[in-house]
Amino acid sequence: MLLWASAKLTGLLTAEQQRAIAADILPRQQADGGFTLSNLVGSWKRKDDTPLDNASDGYATGLVAFAFEQFQAPEVRPAVKRALQWLSANQAEDGRWPASSLNKERDLASEAGLFMSDAATAYAVLALTHGPLD
Repeated sequence: MLLWASAKLTGLLTAEQQRAIAADILPRQQADGGFTLSNLVGSWKRKDDTPLDNASDGYATGLVAFAFEQFQAPEVRPAVKRALQWLSANQAEDGRWPASSLNKERDLASEAGLFMSDAATAYAVLALTHGPLD
C-alpha cells in the first residue's frame, strides 16, 4: 500500500525507498505468478492460531500488481506481467477472485469470508483494467 500511495503522493517516499520496497516484494512472487498474503505479512499470526494460507490469492496478487503498475519501474514489469497472467487464469466462475482472511480461518461463503473475496476482486479488476506496462 505504501508503494501505491507514494506513486500518488509526491514526496511520501524517496525513489530509493520505493525501489527498496519493490525489491523486498519481488522475490515473494510465487512460482505460479501470484502472491499470497502469508508471504507479505512477516510473522503475523491468526487469532485462532490456524495457519495462514500459502496459495496465491486474488487479494495479494491484485494489490501487488496494481501497486507495481502505479510505481511503473522497469524492474517490476516482469512481475506485473506474471501477476496479471495469474489473475486472468484464476477468476472463479462466479466472477470473484479467491482470498482468505488474515485474522482467522473463515467459511468463504460467510459475510466475513465474502468480504475478502470482494476486496480481492476489486484489486484484481483495478490491476487488470490498468493494463500491462509497455
